[in-house]
Amino acid sequence: MLIRAIDTGLYKNNSAAKTGFTSSYHTHPNNSSLASSHNLAGDINKALDVLGNKKLELIIHNASAPSLEGKDVGIGSLYSESSRKLLIPFLKKYGFSAIQVDPEGMRQRESASPYTTNSFVYNPLIIDLESLTKPENASLLDRDVYESIVRLNPSRGKDMGDYAHASDSYEVALSNVWNNFKEKAQNINYVTDPVQRAAVNKISQEFGQYYKENIETLEPYAIYSVLSKKYDNDYYANWPYEMQNLYNPKNDALINSIKNQHQDDINKFVFTDMLAKKAREEGIAAYNAAGIKTIGDNPVGFSHQEVWAHKDAFLKDYKIGCPPDQAWGFAAFNPDKLFNRDGSLGSFGQLLYDKCKKLAQDNQGGIRLDHIVGLIDPFVYKNAPWEQNAGRIFSSEHNYDLRRYAIARGQANSTERFGAILEKIVIPACEAGGLTKADIVCENLGPMPDHARDVFYKLGLGGMTMTRYDNGMKARPIDTVMYGSHDTEPLVAYTNELYGTHGRDEFNHALWPAVENSLPRNASHSVKQAKFDKYRFDTNGHKPEENKYAFRQFKFTELFTSPAQRVQIFWTDLLGSDKRYNTPQTVGPQNWTLRLSADFDKNFDPSMLIQSISNALKAQDAKTVRENQNLINSLDASARQARQEHGNRFTSKTRTWQQV
Repeated sequence: MLIRAIDTGLYKNNSAAKTGFTSSYHTHPNNSSLASSHNLAGDINKALDVLGNKKLELIIHNASAPSLEGKDVGIGSLYSESSRKLLIPFLKKYGFSAIQVDPEGMRQRESASPYTTNSFVYNPLIIDLESLTKPENASLLDRDVYESIVRLNPSRGKDMGDYAHASDSYEVALSNVWNNFKEKAQNINYVTDPVQRAAVNKISQEFGQYYKENIETLEPYAIYSVLSKKYDNDYYANWPYEMQNLYNPKNDALINSIKNQHQDDINKFVFTDMLAKKAREEGIAAYNAAGIKTIGDNPVGFSHQEVWAHKDAFLKDYKIGCPPDQAWGFAAFNPDKLFNRDGSLGSFGQLLYDKCKKLAQDNQGGIRLDHIVGLIDPFVYKNAPWEQNAGRIFSSEHNYDLRRYAIARGQANSTERFGAILEKIVIPACEAGGLTKADIVCENLGPMPDHARDVFYKLGLGGMTMTRYDNGMKARPIDTVMYGSHDTEPLVAYTNELYGTHGRDEFNHALWPAVENSLPRNASHSVKQAKFDKYRFDTNGHKPEENKYAFRQFKFTELFTSPAQRVQIFWTDLLGSDKRYNTPQTVGPQNWTLRLSADFDKNFDPSMLIQSISNALKAQDAKTVRENQNLINSLDASARQARQEHGNRFTSKTRTWQQV
């Protein structure tokens, strides 16, 4: 419907007024009187320094970024004009120094998951389409095409995106962009607008250079795109045999034939990648100007495109998963292709190195290594994780297929051998990309064998402590602490579940460590007990909402009293949403599409964040509290003001939440 409507010109020449949008915009996050205090961000940053040089970071994926009213194409981009105007000021205002983004590679056509992406090709969905309608970008996108995409967006005005609409829309829009670019570049003398003409010339030069520098890397993936459309299937295993194995071994004659027939499509593919990279670089510059860096995400799995182009780097039958029952379906790497006999990198070693180096270069705030045990001793299976042929690649000495790769545990050099991928490939690649080992954040949640844990600690890598499941006080200074991630239910939903579904025992069991971790280390048991008794499930006639609010406050405070120097908060937890972004092991349009609405600040009560930081200061030793009393008072005042502005129902003359 969308493609037909745009292609037939059904909405040709529609003006902006005809799209049905009004020009009245929501209240900007910085328009509250709280924002008039220029000291808030400074106070938060000072407090974070006092608390151990902590860094405050937000976890948010591109698809969740907000869109200004009248600019919603069905999916968000952290690098759009909307994010510059809405998200960046918000982050700066509340002291965030980094955002943890999603894997930003090109996604599969049928999957919204960012964890199945091609890491070597930028995600075209991060391109700000409206920017391409402007003369300074050569007006490459027809304005009526853009307006049609916005008008036909079925998720317009909602806090959910529509991946199918966005995917189809970008295909149409970027074809329009490519055709306009070719026409204008070939007929430059007919481009009368001097701004457009200069832009066309500049983009032409940039494209020529970009093509020259990147075609070797991008060509296989451009051909994959061509074949996906030819066979109307995005998975190479469903193609004819010769196409399944086009690069296994490399069939130069057939590749050249495809290139000769589809050179225009290949050129368009490279051109689109350039536009996505430019959009990202411009967005990164805006974040950096506000003192905010990005942290990249390295998925443990490789995409269909990457496996197809480097088949010898992967085992033929085995897939990566997680015991006891998580069948992820990613191809398992071939251990024989990690290193050559002379110690140089084998085909998989080089592929992994290039992937990590690119990610480091793109994200100077650091890298998140997804499922770190998958780079130490991955669990693999053929058909299902629970079958006898399943096991860990390097520690399955009794598995007939895998025993040839087994490393004898307990020997003098076993830890070094298990850690070779990290020590000789991943860490050097990150360093070559401009990062240090301290910039690497390892996702070490879930099952981790002792020998894998030995590697992790020997290399001095920082891991994660998720307080949804573990005690924040167990974290090390080099670790990252968070309540939850993109795969967990929001804190509000968890609290409601504890209180409503499980009843007093579960809620009280979770409340005690939350209370304990938010108080001074030397607090007496009686002090802890009194605080616990005040907010337990069934004490003193407290209303349930008050107890639940207090529990959330304690859990937030725990993030800042934890020894971990990096504090990450997933955006649904920060904003107090009860909606879930992703439910693991499920597939559907409800996953990966939850977004910040255009007025996301409306229901945000910043007092939860501000008060938690102040309470964490109060939990320090007496000397630290005394030396920072003015800072504490200032934060408390900001929290009180925020509660008043946001109408916190739990504030009264006799009970203020600064005392929680």
